[in-house]
Amino acid sequence: MSEDRQDEHDEPDFSDELEDQWIAEWDQAEHDAVEVLRNALRQYRAQPQPGDQLTEAAATVRTRLPEGGHPLNWVRRAAAMINDPAPDVDTELLIQLASATISPREETGLDVEEESLLMSLEHADWLGAIISTVRGGPGADASPDALVDAIRNCPEVVTESGIDFDEESHLEAAFWIIALPWQVIGLIDPDQRLTALGQWILPRALARAWGGNFD
Repeated sequence: MSEDRQDEHDEPDFSDELEDQWIAEWDQAEHDAVEVLRNALRQYRAQPQPGDQLTEAAATVRTRLPEGGHPLNWVRRAAAMINDPAPDVDTELLIQLASATISPREETGLDVEEESLLMSLEHADWLGAIISTVRGGPGADASPDALVDAIRNCPEVVTESGIDFDEESHLEAAFWIIALPWQVIGLIDPDQRLTALGQWILPRALARAWGGNFD
């Protein structure tokens, strides 16, 4: 073996080390984001389940899941429920589906542009949108443009630079992707207003998406 080839063979490979470092940093960022969420909405952690709304929404979802079709088909894929059975517990079913709209566990089947838009949303975007909307309570505007305003007005994530026009358009487009699934799951009503179920499910789904537990 030539000296050059020997040197090439002996050269350390940093790719695995860098990947491990990136994963550790990402895991820490998600842990920190869950703590921000839990602290910001601490008074909602003991909130009782909205029993009737939860039961009704879960029944509707269970009926529609086997039928497929948009949008539950992509949400079901994202939640890894294509081959695995849906959870028997209603709360778990809705939390898993809502969580999958935030951080898909599997490929969604959406077109490349839509999936890229959805995955581009950052921790601060989700925190601002959900914290502010949950604080607004049932009936709060949860339309895509209102979710952008929610980010802008959330003290936990607000920045001096704010949100520029291009970023605002990008965020609205991303939130439009989840608008219909959230309505089907029962988190928002047909007028895109937060429901009592949405107020209860969303913070738990967000924490779940990041590997945490809101309660």
